[in-house]
Amino acid sequence: MDDDPLLLETLQELLVSEGFVVTCAGSGEEAELLLRQAATPFELVLTDLVMPGKSGMDVLRTALERNPSCTVLVLSGFGTMGEATEAMDRGAYGMVNKPLQLEGFRQTLRRIVERIHLVGERDALKAQVKELRLRVESMETLQGRMEMLAQVMTPEPAEPSRRDLRELYDLAALHTRGQLSNEEFEAAKKTLLSKWLT
Repeated sequence: MDDDPLLLETLQELLVSEGFVVTCAGSGEEAELLLRQAATPFELVLTDLVMPGKSGMDVLRTALERNPSCTVLVLSGFGTMGEATEAMDRGAYGMVNKPLQLEGFRQTLRRIVERIHLVGERDALKAQVKELRLRVESMETLQGRMEMLAQVMTPEPAEPSRRDLRELYDLAALHTRGQLSNEEFEAAKKTLLSKWLT
């Protein structure tokens, strides 16, 4: 984006020759509108810093709001070095001095292409990590619910009923009176205990 028609045309031709799909804007206002309305966020934005109306700093802010991974390259004249430094502090990838040196600019574009690919790979990996974390959390939640359900479906063994205890007391009384031998008492007691524990 630049308000100099000749520079804008030159930049467009260079970018197309390097394989970019180019959208041009002749003002900061137009650039901001294009950035906000784009169906797919821009990966690269070139902007002059000093223009009538909206400045390159405004365009930088809008581009990064729309796509934090956007590569923003600022074009800086001799009198705007301070603003260019500030733009880089605010997230611009780099700056290109005007008047433009074509071969140097081509090299910069090639480095930007590499950066865009790396940023794309990084963002894809971040998305995969996020998805895996969500899946792990979902599995942990499901595991917790299944454990709770298992506890509900497997209640604690019931306590012996009063009738069962009465039977044990009766056996003990018979044994005390000598009506049951030790062996008979132990066998009967084991039968009752096994009934309680099943």
